[in-house]
Amino acid sequence: MNRALLGEVSASLREVQYSFSDGNIDIFCVFDGEISEDDRESMSCVATEVTADFPNVTVQEHCLRIDVPDPVPNLPGRVTVFARKE
Repeated sequence: MNRALLGEVSASLREVQYSFSDGNIDIFCVFDGEISEDDRESMSCVATEVTADFPNVTVQEHCLRIDVPDPVPNLPGRVTVFARKE
Protein backbone atom coordinates (compact mmCIF):
# COMPACT_ATOMS: atom_id res chain seq x y z
CA MET A 1 0.00 0.00 0.00
CA ASN A 2 2.78 2.47 0.85
CA ARG A 3 4.44 1.88 -2.52
CA ALA A 4 1.14 2.56 -4.27
CA LEU A 5 0.89 5.94 -2.49
CA LEU A 6 4.26 7.17 -3.75
CA GLY A 7 3.74 10.28 -5.85
CA GLU A 8 -0.04 10.28 -5.29
CA VAL A 9 -0.32 12.16 -1.96
CA SER A 10 -1.61 15.74 -2.21
CA ALA A 11 -1.59 18.39 0.52
CA SER A 12 -5.30 17.84 1.21
CA LEU A 13 -4.96 14.10 1.95
CA ARG A 14 -5.26 13.62 5.71
CA GLU A 15 -5.23 9.87 6.12
CA VAL A 16 -5.37 6.56 4.25
CA GLN A 17 -6.75 3.43 5.87
CA TYR A 18 -7.56 0.01 4.49
CA SER A 19 -9.55 -3.01 5.53
CA PHE A 20 -9.42 -6.56 4.21
CA SER A 21 -12.15 -9.18 4.45
CA ASP A 22 -13.68 -11.88 2.29
CA GLY A 23 -11.30 -11.26 -0.62
CA ASN A 24 -11.95 -7.51 -0.66
CA ILE A 25 -9.58 -4.64 0.08
CA ASP A 26 -11.31 -1.35 0.79
CA ILE A 27 -9.10 1.75 0.76
CA PHE A 28 -10.45 4.77 2.66
CA CYS A 29 -8.87 8.08 1.60
CA VAL A 30 -9.76 10.98 3.88
CA PHE A 31 -9.41 14.53 2.56
CA ASP A 32 -9.61 17.98 4.12
CA GLY A 33 -11.79 20.25 2.01
CA GLU A 34 -13.31 19.74 -1.41
CA ILE A 35 -12.06 16.56 -3.10
CA SER A 36 -10.69 17.49 -6.50
CA GLU A 37 -10.86 15.34 -9.62
CA ASP A 38 -7.05 15.12 -9.48
CA ASP A 39 -7.27 13.71 -5.95
CA ARG A 40 -9.90 11.18 -7.02
CA GLU A 41 -7.75 10.15 -9.99
CA SER A 42 -4.70 9.75 -7.75
CA MET A 43 -6.60 7.48 -5.37
CA SER A 44 -7.86 5.48 -8.35
CA CYS A 45 -4.21 5.02 -9.37
CA VAL A 46 -3.43 3.82 -5.84
CA ALA A 47 -6.22 1.24 -6.09
CA THR A 48 -4.93 0.11 -9.48
CA GLU A 49 -1.43 -0.41 -8.06
CA VAL A 50 -2.82 -2.43 -5.15
CA THR A 51 -4.89 -4.52 -7.58
CA ALA A 52 -1.72 -5.31 -9.53
CA ASP A 53 -0.08 -6.54 -6.32
CA PHE A 54 -3.10 -8.63 -5.27
CA PRO A 55 -4.77 -9.89 -8.48
CA ASN A 56 -7.04 -12.37 -6.67
CA VAL A 57 -8.86 -9.78 -4.56
CA THR A 58 -11.29 -6.98 -5.31
CA VAL A 59 -9.96 -3.50 -4.52
CA GLN A 60 -12.16 -0.44 -4.11
CA GLU A 61 -11.21 3.07 -3.05
CA HIS A 62 -13.49 5.38 -1.10
CA CYS A 63 -12.76 9.13 -1.04
CA LEU A 64 -14.20 10.78 2.06
CA ARG A 65 -14.27 14.39 3.17
CA ILE A 66 -13.61 15.04 6.86
CA ASP A 67 -12.48 18.60 7.44
CA VAL A 68 -10.04 19.71 10.14
CA PRO A 69 -10.59 20.01 13.11
CA ASP A 70 -12.91 16.98 13.00
CA PRO A 71 -10.99 13.81 13.87
CA VAL A 72 -10.63 10.92 11.44
CA PRO A 73 -12.27 7.91 13.10
CA ASN A 74 -10.09 4.87 13.69
CA LEU A 75 -12.69 2.18 13.14
CA PRO A 76 -12.18 -1.49 14.10
CA GLY A 77 -10.78 -3.57 11.27
CA ARG A 78 -9.08 -0.64 9.54
CA VAL A 79 -5.32 -0.18 9.33
CA THR A 80 -3.84 3.30 8.89
CA VAL A 81 -1.04 3.40 6.31
CA PHE A 82 -0.72 7.19 5.95
CA ALA A 83 -1.51 10.08 8.27
CA ARG A 84 -0.36 13.63 7.80
CA LYS A 85 0.92 15.67 10.73
CA GLU A 86 -1.83 17.90 12.10
